Amino acid sequence: MPLSTLLHIPVYLLATIGALALVLGAMLAVPLKRPPPLVSIKDGAARIDATAKPELTRFQARDGTWLAYRLYAGAGDRVAILTHGSSASSDEMNGIGNALAAAEVTAVALDIRGHGASGSRGDIGYAGQLEDDLADLIAHLAAQRPNARYLMIGHSLGGGFIARVAATPVGARFERFVLLSPFLGARAPTNRPSDGKGRWAEVDLPRILAIAFLKRLGVAFGQSLPVIAYANDPAAAKFTTSVYSFRLLADYGPDFDWSNMKAAIHGAAGKLKLIAGADDELMDAPAYERELKPLGVAVTLLPGVDHMGIVTEPAALAAIVAAAKED
Repeated sequence: MPLSTLLHIPVYLLATIGALALVLGAMLAVPLKRPPPLVSIKDGAARIDATAKPELTRFQARDGTWLAYRLYAGAGDRVAILTHGSSASSDEMNGIGNALAAAEVTAVALDIRGHGASGSRGDIGYAGQLEDDLADLIAHLAAQRPNARYLMIGHSLGGGFIARVAATPVGARFERFVLLSPFLGARAPTNRPSDGKGRWAEVDLPRILAIAFLKRLGVAFGQSLPVIAYANDPAAAKFTTSVYSFRLLADYGPDFDWSNMKAAIHGAAGKLKLIAGADDELMDAPAYERELKPLGVAVTLLPGVDHMGIVTEPAALAAIVAAAKED
């Protein structure tokens, strides 16, 4: 190869790197848009009963951060850890917590790190931190209840989170997982189209793709940047977490890949039960039966119940209690 050609190789390489850097910079710079408030979620949140809501209790995670939860003490040996939906907090699970405690099941409603009174709103420290937090919570509870039998109950994004966690080492600590209208991933066939009355979130796809590409190269830059905004009423900003960073979005919820979620669900199918409202405006309720029953998941659809109604309606609360007490 001629010397002149060899001398041009570094120039071409630098030009390619420079062009790639410009493209990634442009993708990272795309601003995150906020969707308009979604009326059905706003109205559903307003139906949450705040009666007999316990004060926040705190435990210290391994990184020294104090994380918050609400304890609903039941008389039995079962302990249900409750995980709320996207942008919410332990407040969302108050009806479920009280219903479980009345049925002798202790409930622990978490403010997942990055939400409510746990950590920095909208962000976490590293991938896998929420699983570490869960393990730390179990250790904290075990010191008080050494003979406890654990289950998890999660709503919406929290349901997708526990469906994924069920197949991890920390998931082995739980006897059962109850998924309430779970979000099972952006590519899952159980979602309704995200528009009109179902437009709950706006994602910054160029930014997500750029950060994911850098992550594959071993570069952590940009993972604290906001990549998704939820359709909350601005008046509820004090109580909600309307924007997530890349690392919080990646950690709280299902795997991005539907095939990976199917494998996780199939692997934990004997421990999974799904309850959803037949009138869910965000999720395709019939698709739960079509997609998950063949994977071995028991599915219950409740007539007249929408996405938020699954955590407030009497029929839903009765179904959740029955699932929690099942042997």
